[in-house]
Amino acid sequence: MGKNFVEKKISSETIYKGKILDLEVDKVKCPNDNVTTREVIRHCKAVCVLAEYENEFILERQYRYPYNEVLWELPAGKVDPGEDLVHAALRELEEETGFHANSITYLGKMYPSCAYTDEEIYLYYASDLVKTHTNLDPNEIIDVYFKPLDEINEMVINNVIVDAKSICALHLYMLNIKK
Repeated sequence: MGKNFVEKKISSETIYKGKILDLEVDKVKCPNDNVTTREVIRHCKAVCVLAEYENEFILERQYRYPYNEVLWELPAGKVDPGEDLVHAALRELEEETGFHANSITYLGKMYPSCAYTDEEIYLYYASDLVKTHTNLDPNEIIDVYFKPLDEINEMVINNVIVDAKSICALHLYMLNIKK
């Protein structure tokens, strides 16, 4: 048999409740019987969409407060409570870019930072896009760009695109769809 890696929760205290995340401090018992604490950010699920339109892919630029930078990213957003993941991916794509996808394929999921958050991001590839209109959140400021895959890959290699969910979606696309 393999080693026991599982930690058992002894107690939990929520020290912050927010719109998209909660912060908990848990006391846990480790497999070696030591007791320690774990600070955990509980985060809603999210989606990220690699969308192809006329042989180019949609990228966004938007300001990200925690880094104080304008980042290149794929369209993405949170999943509303009880919302179907595919519906959330289609909704976020259309809200942010003004494109509806008639075809969407699940690529996989990723954990952006497994040491301190339970966030799960579900990654999709969208195609057969139809132009509609954007419906941005009131404080959402996004520029939309269309770039060929070779240029996007260069942006990743040169650390222009540093967003983990975008890099993961691109990689899974290259492994599973583009082959």
